[in-house]
Amino acid sequence: MKEISKEGIGLRIAKIRRSHHLTQEALAERLGVSAKHISHVERGCASLSIKGMMELCDFFDCSLDYLVFGKNSDKTLDLLPKPILDILYSGQEDEISRLKRYLEIYAELSVPSNGKEL
Repeated sequence: MKEISKEGIGLRIAKIRRSHHLTQEALAERLGVSAKHISHVERGCASLSIKGMMELCDFFDCSLDYLVFGKNSDKTLDLLPKPILDILYSGQEDEISRLKRYLEIYAELSVPSNGKEL
């Protein structure tokens, strides 16, 4: 089993929080903790309770597996390049929408005019 790193968890929490344009204060209020505690969590000096982690995952629509271990349990997704996974896990609708459009264009370009896939 992969080692759990408070620093890694903190970095992922900070990244997700920033991608949603939330301040530490706003996240702290949402989770019912102090902004100072969120700061300590993001720096790897403290950790959230299991309940806090689950609320955070629910709020940001990310998996606990990603938050704790930095990866999704879906082996197929693990084959994608890290920048794409970062977009998927960010939860930012505009970036996910942009990625979806790119993939739709790629899919269209992959099918020649005779309708058979390359």
